Amino acid sequence: MADRNSHGRPVEMMLAGSTDEYRLQKDPHCATTKGRPRLRREIGDCRFAALFSTCGPETMTFADVTFLPEDPAHETEIEAINAEAFGPGRFTRAAYKIREGGPHERALSFVAVRQGEVIASVKMTRVAAGEGRGLMLGPLAVKPAHKNLGIGRHLVKLAVEAAAQQGWPAVILVGDEPYYGPLGFKRIPRGQVSMPRPVDLDRVLAVEITPGAVARLTGMIDHEDRLR
Repeated sequence: MADRNSHGRPVEMMLAGSTDEYRLQKDPHCATTKGRPRLRREIGDCRFAALFSTCGPETMTFADVTFLPEDPAHETEIEAINAEAFGPGRFTRAAYKIREGGPHERALSFVAVRQGEVIASVKMTRVAAGEGRGLMLGPLAVKPAHKNLGIGRHLVKLAVEAAAQQGWPAVILVGDEPYYGPLGFKRIPRGQVSMPRPVDLDRVLAVEITPGAVARLTGMIDHEDRLR
């Protein structure tokens, strides 16, 4: 679910910090009003040349995105994003089984919107295990055309901050530690928790908001409504 560049920074930040030399060259696709080729600047690394074309497609940046709490009107677009990101296999996953147990917390879930279109989303769901309570983050998905701008990471940050503000003690998820680790998530010790379907326990991560909250999560993790 990675939506970052190789340095974990938005593309525009990478370009601003680049030391690559650029040169002027004729661009036959950008004619002036007098019919002569327009000169353009071309980055030494040709991978970024298109971003500086004066007539190419508009380049999206992080600043073009608005982040909003999830609304019922977003649901159809969110489902389409998740279907594209995870395919039908998502219905067989352990996290999906947990989410089937009850509603998610819409007030703690967020979307990223550009020009009126939902391009990414994250949901939060109440869970419990043993004496512990918390929220499960996911699914987190970003449309392929809008990855590598830090949108997914910002959605995670918003969701965790909102959970903390509302007094939730911990947030758990199933995901890759190299991606979520910099956002404060750590592995839950193997054997401490389990899920209702097979899952790689090395990918069960948590960020602790209240000291001791993760240690209280023991045994089977499930939707809180199932354990009432």
